[in-house]
Amino acid sequence: MPPFAASPNVLFDTRVCAVRRPSPGFVRLTLTGPALDRFGPYGLDQRIKILVPPDGRIPEGLGGGLPSEAEWRARWRALPAPERPLMRSYTVAGVRPGDREVDVDFYLHDHPGPASALAVAARGGERVLLSGPDVRRGRPGHGIQWDPGPAGHVLIAGDEAAYPAIRGILASLAPSVRAEVVVEAGDPADAAWVARARPGCAPTVVPRAGEEPGDPLQQAIEAWAHGHGAAAAALGADFYAWTAAESTRVARMRDRLRAAGIAPGRIHAQGYWNAKGRRGEPPPTRQGVAKMR
Repeated sequence: MPPFAASPNVLFDTRVCAVRRPSPGFVRLTLTGPALDRFGPYGLDQRIKILVPPDGRIPEGLGGGLPSEAEWRARWRALPAPERPLMRSYTVAGVRPGDREVDVDFYLHDHPGPASALAVAARGGERVLLSGPDVRRGRPGHGIQWDPGPAGHVLIAGDEAAYPAIRGILASLAPSVRAEVVVEAGDPADAAWVARARPGCAPTVVPRAGEEPGDPLQQAIEAWAHGHGAAAAALGADFYAWTAAESTRVARMRDRLRAAGIAPGRIHAQGYWNAKGRRGEPPPTRQGVAKMR
């Protein structure tokens, strides 16, 4: 089967219709388009892609219609390298099929990369190509990593790059699920915005305070594993950990949780950015970084 042939994603041609600031560190772009009534409202940590043209202009022939992921990627590869839009992966923040609208939240890094720069500069009307699920193609679990199974106790940890995904996960949890949330934050107001996704949620907020991004979160999870890892391991399938942050730090978090006795299958650890690349916009956010078990 050709690559991406089974993907339910198609390329939606959209425009920015609203720009908001849900918290100090984030910009929310609301996108609208005539076919967004078909966009799958699956929530959680669902991965989508934004295509950002290097000069602000979308190449002729790339947008239009609803090409499948295999089709639009073939068109993308056929473009001369300088004309190819950059692909960045994000999390869906909200879907309103009846209004033909999709929300995407962008973290405002100190040194914005292409997608963050697009969000900062947006005033409305900008054309955006968005690759996401078409409900007619099925496979609602495609691009979703959250998989707790029967777990009634969960640990959720991440930095700002993971905040939109954490919000989607928290909003989905049944009231009976006991969730411990640990977030790294440069601004506590951003962490408060995450907490509002679930009534009564009180995350442990780890301030960055001038440290290297990812280090405070890693240290917090190592301390959590030391104090609570054995009890979590004893819960077996009733426990699940979901972690997302800088790729090398999240790998160390995974290893520390496993060293505490938690089964590999009860841990999801994913690098959402890489410190070896651009710090401003973790390159590319959620793209090309392997899921680690």
